[in-house]
Amino acid sequence: MRLDAGMVERFRADGFLAFDTGIPPNEIEALRETLAGLHSANVGFEEGALFDAMGVDDGTTPARFPQILHPRSFAPELIGSSYYRVARDIAEQLLGSELRFKADISLMKPARIGETTPWHQDEAFHDPDFDYDEVSFWLALQPVDETNSCMAYIPRSHKGPVLPHGFPGDDARIHALECVGGFDARQAVLCPLPAGGCVIHNQRTLHGAGPNLSDRDRLAYVLIFDRVPTPAPLARHFPWRTEHRTARERRELEWRRHGGLLVHLWRQRTRVRLTSVRTLLFDMRRAARAVRRMVLEG
Repeated sequence: MRLDAGMVERFRADGFLAFDTGIPPNEIEALRETLAGLHSANVGFEEGALFDAMGVDDGTTPARFPQILHPRSFAPELIGSSYYRVARDIAEQLLGSELRFKADISLMKPARIGETTPWHQDEAFHDPDFDYDEVSFWLALQPVDETNSCMAYIPRSHKGPVLPHGFPGDDARIHALECVGGFDARQAVLCPLPAGGCVIHNQRTLHGAGPNLSDRDRLAYVLIFDRVPTPAPLARHFPWRTEHRTARERRELEWRRHGGLLVHLWRQRTRVRLTSVRTLLFDMRRAARAVRRMVLEG
C-alpha cells in the first residue's frame, strides 16, 4: 500500500493522517487474539515489557492502561503480518530507504476502567541530545470512537518545539507523561476508525485519547519506524526524563542485570542492518550505553 500525493501532503501539513489499511477482517481478528492472549497471560511483566502506563505499576490495583513493549519478542509471527508490510511500505515512502524498524507496542484499555491517555508528544520520552525523524502507526483492532478511546490530535503541533511535560498527578512513578502547557485542546481533531483503520503521526505531534467507557477491551497495535537520530544542533533539557522513577524501569534493570541483557540483544538482532554503517554504529553505541547504565546503577 502507498499513500497518494494528497495524503502525504496532509500528513506533512497536520502531523497525522487516518486511513484504512484494507487488511482483511480475519487478519485483524488474529492480531487482536494474539495480543489479547499476551495481555491475559501477563507476558513480559518481570522484565519490564508489560506495565501499567497510568498507575504506579506495583500490582496492588487493577491496571488501567496496560502496555507491552516489543510484543514481537513473545509472538514473532506479528512481524510476518500484513500490517507490518503495509506499515513498512508507507514508512519507507515517508522516511526514505534508510528507515529502521524501531519498536512495536500493544496498547490495551480495559472495558469500563480504561484510563485517559494524557496529551503528550512522543519525543518528550526521547534523549534531548538528538533530533528525530519518526512515524508511528496506530492500528485499531476493533472499531474505535469517542466512547472507547479513539485517538485525538492537535493539527500542526509537530511544527513547534517539544513542549514542557510533567507527570499525571505530579507522580514521577507513573510511566506516562503529560504536556503541561503551550497548546489549546479545543483544537483537537478526533480520529474514529473502523477495525483495521490506522492513524499515523509524527514524533512531535501532540496526541491523547479519552477513557474506555465501553463494555469491551480496546486494543491497538503500534509500529514505529524512524531514521537514525542525529545530534541536536542546540542543547535541550527534558528534566522530566531524569526525574522519572518507574517500577517498569526497575524491573527491566534487574532483569537485564541477571542475564536479560543478552536476551534483549539477541531479540534485537533482526533490527541490525549490516548494509548501513550509520545504523550499525548507532545500535552499537546504544548497546554500550545499556551495559554502562547497568554497571553504574548496579
